[in-house]
Amino acid sequence: MRILFLTHRIPYPPNKGDKIRAFHILSHLAQVHEVHLATLIDDAADLPGIAALGHIAKGVLGERIDQPGRKAFALREVMVGGSITVRHFYSKRLQARIDSLIDANDFDVILCSSSPMAEYVFRSRHADGRLAGLTKVMDLIDVDSYKWTQYSQRSPIWTAWIYRHEARALGKYEQQIAKAFDRLLVVSEQEKKFFPGSKPPENLRAISNGVDLGFFSPRTTSPRALPPLLMVFTGVMDYWPNIEGMVWFVDKVLPVIQKTVPGVALYIVGSRPSPEVLKLSAVPGVTVTGFVDDVRDYIGQASVCIAPLRIARGIQNKILEAMAMAKAVVTTPQAFEGVHAVAGSDIMVAEDELAFAAAVVSLLKDPEKATAMGRNARTKIEQYYSWDANLAPLEALLTPSAPSAHGTAH
Repeated sequence: MRILFLTHRIPYPPNKGDKIRAFHILSHLAQVHEVHLATLIDDAADLPGIAALGHIAKGVLGERIDQPGRKAFALREVMVGGSITVRHFYSKRLQARIDSLIDANDFDVILCSSSPMAEYVFRSRHADGRLAGLTKVMDLIDVDSYKWTQYSQRSPIWTAWIYRHEARALGKYEQQIAKAFDRLLVVSEQEKKFFPGSKPPENLRAISNGVDLGFFSPRTTSPRALPPLLMVFTGVMDYWPNIEGMVWFVDKVLPVIQKTVPGVALYIVGSRPSPEVLKLSAVPGVTVTGFVDDVRDYIGQASVCIAPLRIARGIQNKILEAMAMAKAVVTTPQAFEGVHAVAGSDIMVAEDELAFAAAVVSLLKDPEKATAMGRNARTKIEQYYSWDANLAPLEALLTPSAPSAHGTAH
């Protein structure tokens, strides 16, 4: 088949959730199909990814979008009732290049990664022509309208109203996508229930994430000299759920842990730390690394990995990667949702600050328990999170004659 794949962020380097998923979908499909990629680039550091992905895709169209300039569109979208997200990721230049690409190719499938990429289908001059007969598949990844609802519930009043607006606007847009596209994908069965409306659409199907089991494998050595009692959090640190989770952990949970386990260190590992995160480095025992070349250097030496996210959607790759490296993980119920694991055996799950602190302390004070949990975690990842196995059902969903998720969603 000839596939046109549209992604809202260039899937290289595959270093955050949506980019990881899109990269592995591209790599999987390109093994047997001709895949053309059209993508947006919101970080100049990712520009070399165009050449890197050119070795996987048949062709790559990359269009730079100016992040600061696009924030000016937000107020206008609020005034007209539109989605800020959809407007932010729309580029007339990329639209023109996509339409020219459709002129030159007979595509069988158009596959979009993340809801705002549907706009390139809706606004295409081929919408009622060449695109009308194609199989249209939307990988929502997560139900973003519900994410904005979560944001509104944990935000001050002066920003909560904007988040509520975006939740409503994007919810309507997701329902529009459900009617226009043949198949919709999300990352887990649990995520389906957050789709806007009275019940999930019949063409909604769950396709789980995976982990690169060879890359994220157990290791016992590190080129870095790190503290012997070490908690590690990994993630892009200008992403609000990560910021909110780590501020909560350092303010409310860490002091309880430090009283019981003196000398324990916390490393917050991830690029683009926000001002709120940078301030955390002033707390005794806390190190904010910023960008690192290889997160495995830190995960591999962790006594415990933490994922204290109170706002979470889909499947948290940071949890899967730590489990794949045979690490004991402590997380919240929100971040645990969608993970195939047994709480208490493969992973620790705790909601409030005292329970979270107690779970971490129990692992820090009992290394054998942490090691056993890490072994269980690795086994679970090997059982459920092979990328090839999890993406295998995608093939049938791209085939026009194949049954869609109608009747199979549950």
